[in-house]
Amino acid sequence: MAGTSRNSTTGRARNLATNKQRAVLAVTDGLGFSRERGRGVVNGAWGHLEAGDREQLISAARGVGRSPAWARNLLYPVYVESLEADTPTPRALEWIGNLEAARESLGNALRDRVDALVELVADEHRYVPWASGVRNLWQLRNANLSIPTSASGIWAGFEDLDPPVQGNSETGHQQIGNTSLAPQLPLEITRAIDTGEFFDNPALNSVLSRAKSRGATVNFCYLLSGVGGGEGRVHSAWNHLEAFLELVFDKHGFDPSSVQMQAILDGRDSAIDSSINAYGPGDESGNFLGRLQKLLAKYDAQRSLAWVVGRSIAMDRDYREAAAKSDFDHLTGALGQPISNFNELRAVIAGVHSGPEGKTDQDVPQISVLRPDGSMPAISADDAFIDLNFRSDRQRSKIGFLAGARQFLAEEGAARGRSWDGAWIDHGLDLDICGIAEYHPIFEAEHGVSVAFRTEPHADNFLARWPELVGADEYTLVAESVKASHMGYFFRGRRETPVAGANEVRIVTPSHGDNDGVSADTDFYLHPGMRANEITEAVLRAISTGTSRLICCNIAAPDMVGHLLPARYEEAKTAYVAAADALVLMASSATQHGLHMIITSDHGNIEDDTSTHSVNDVLTTVIRADISHGNPSAGVAIPVFQARLFDIAPTVLGLLGLTLPDSDGAGDSDSQPAQPAAENTSATRKLGTDADRFVGRPLTVNG
Repeated sequence: MAGTSRNSTTGRARNLATNKQRAVLAVTDGLGFSRERGRGVVNGAWGHLEAGDREQLISAARGVGRSPAWARNLLYPVYVESLEADTPTPRALEWIGNLEAARESLGNALRDRVDALVELVADEHRYVPWASGVRNLWQLRNANLSIPTSASGIWAGFEDLDPPVQGNSETGHQQIGNTSLAPQLPLEITRAIDTGEFFDNPALNSVLSRAKSRGATVNFCYLLSGVGGGEGRVHSAWNHLEAFLELVFDKHGFDPSSVQMQAILDGRDSAIDSSINAYGPGDESGNFLGRLQKLLAKYDAQRSLAWVVGRSIAMDRDYREAAAKSDFDHLTGALGQPISNFNELRAVIAGVHSGPEGKTDQDVPQISVLRPDGSMPAISADDAFIDLNFRSDRQRSKIGFLAGARQFLAEEGAARGRSWDGAWIDHGLDLDICGIAEYHPIFEAEHGVSVAFRTEPHADNFLARWPELVGADEYTLVAESVKASHMGYFFRGRRETPVAGANEVRIVTPSHGDNDGVSADTDFYLHPGMRANEITEAVLRAISTGTSRLICCNIAAPDMVGHLLPARYEEAKTAYVAAADALVLMASSATQHGLHMIITSDHGNIEDDTSTHSVNDVLTTVIRADISHGNPSAGVAIPVFQARLFDIAPTVLGLLGLTLPDSDGAGDSDSQPAQPAAENTSATRKLGTDADRFVGRPLTVNG
C-alpha cells in the first residue's frame, strides 16, 4: 500500500479563518485536446447519424440563429473544443452560449444517442479523450468556464521553431507556477551557440582541457532525439550535440579514440522506433542513428559511439536502484551486448522492436560497441564525463552514481519508498564531471561537478513570493513519486526547497514499483490509473481539514500511460477515466466546502495516438465558488479566448482574493502579506496588455 510523506516548514498547521478564500489547483499531466482529430471524429459521427436525429440537430442550430452546417458543432462533448484558436472572447462566449442553448433543446434521449455515437466513432479513430466516455468530466467542463490554453513552443519558453517545440512536464509546471513566461534553458544554450559564447563556455572548456592535458578519455551522454520541435527536444537538442562535437574535435583537437559516447534511445518523446526509422515528408524526421552516423563521420569519429541503451534504463527518475546499477555496469564495461558497427546495431534494435512484447526504443537493453582491440568500452578512473541532457530530473540518478553521491541517492530513494544498498557507488573512479545544466546543487557543492549553464530560479514564481503575498498561511503540494519533482522543484520555479517563511505541506505517494510489476516507466500500463485514487484521497483530506489556503496536485496517469501509445490504447482510456473521476470528485468536494478550483494541464500527450508529447492546446477550467454553474462565462477578463499556462498563477491569486504587487524582492520572507482585493475589481493587478504577450494576467475577475 502506498504511503505518504508530509513536511511542513513552519510547524503545526492551524485552521484558516472562515473569511479567507481558498482554492484547489489540479494539474492533469499530459491531457490535451486535438482540434484536428476532434474535427475528424465529429465529421465521421455526423455521417453516421440517423436522418431524423440529424434534422433535429439542424433545427436546434436554426433555433439559435445558426446555419445547418454549424449544427455539427453540437456533437462536440466539450463545447469550447469546437472553437478555433485565438477566437475573440465576445464571439467565443456567444458561440458557447448558442451550443449550450441548442443542446438543451434536444432532450435527454437525443443527447445520449449523440454522445454514444461520438464515443463509438472516437474509439474507431482511437481518440482517447472522447473514446473514454468521461461524460462526468465533459459536464464539469461545460458547466464552468473552460478556456483553450497554449502549452508548447514559445508559450512554453522555447525557441520559435516550425513545427513548435512540444510542451513537457518540466516547463509546463514552471509556467503554471509563474506569473510571467518562464524562459527555458534550451533557449539560452541555443542563443549561446548562435553568438559563439557556447564555444567559450568556462566549464566545458575547463573539463576538456584538463582531460586533454592528462590524456584522459572524454565520455559523454546524449538522448538521441531533439532534431526539430516535433522530435523530442524535451531533454536534449540536436544543435547542442553538433556544437559540442565541434568544440571537442575542432577546438580541442581530440582524437576520436579518446572520446566515448553513450547514445540513449528515446521512443517516448519521439516516435517509438525513431532511432532507426524515418518519418514524415521526405523522411525528414526520425532515423536518429543515421543522423548520428553522418554527424560523427564529419569528424571521422564513428568509433566514438561506445554505448547504446533505452532511456528507461539510462534516464530513470524514480530512483530505482536496479536501473541505476545496470546503467553503471554498462558504462564501466561489465554489461552490454557486444556489436561491432552501425549495421549490427540497427539489426539488434530492430530485433527488440519485432519481439512479441511490443518493446520500443526506450526499452532497448544495453548494447556495447566493441573497441578496435575487441574490448568492451568502459569508463576509467580519472576520465571526464559530460552530460548533454538539459532536463534535471532524469539526470540526477546518473550523475549521482558517477559522482559517488551515495547518501543523496539513498535519501531520494527513501523519500519514494525505495531502499538502496548503494555499496557499488563507492567506486572511487574520481571522474571529472560536467553537466550542461544544473541537475542538483549538492553535486557541485559536495562532489565537484561543474555546470556549463546554470539553472536560475524564476523570480516571478508565485510560491517563491508566497510569504510576501499570503503570509503564514499554509499551502499543500500533492503528487506521486514519479512526478514529485514536478509538483515540487519545477512548480516552485526551479527551487529544491520552499523559500524561507513559506508554510508548505508536501505529500508524496510512492508510485508503483517492483512489487507491483513496475520496474520501468514502460510498465505503468499494468496499473493505468496509477495513484489517482491516493492523490484524490489526499486532496479530499486537505480540503476537509481546512488548514491549507491552496491545495495543488498532479495526476500522472494521462502522461505516463499516454507515452505508451499506440500499443496501450485500452490502458490509455482507463488512465483518462481515472483522471476524470479524480477531477470530478475533487471539484465536488471543493464546491461543497466553498473552495474555488482550477483544472489545467502542463502539456498535451494522450490525445494523439503516438508516444510523444504534442503541441496541442490543453484546457483550463475555472470553477468559481462564488458563481453559479448557470453562468460559467461570468467574470471572464481576457479579450481573446486563449489562455497561456503563465496565466494560471495570477488567476489562482485572484481567486484567493489577493493583489499582486510589483515583482521585487521575490521570496523575501520579511515582506508583508498582500491585501485582499477590492470587490468588483480585477483580483490581481493588470499584469500586462495583449501587447505584452509574455506577462500573465488573471483569466477571471471577482464578481
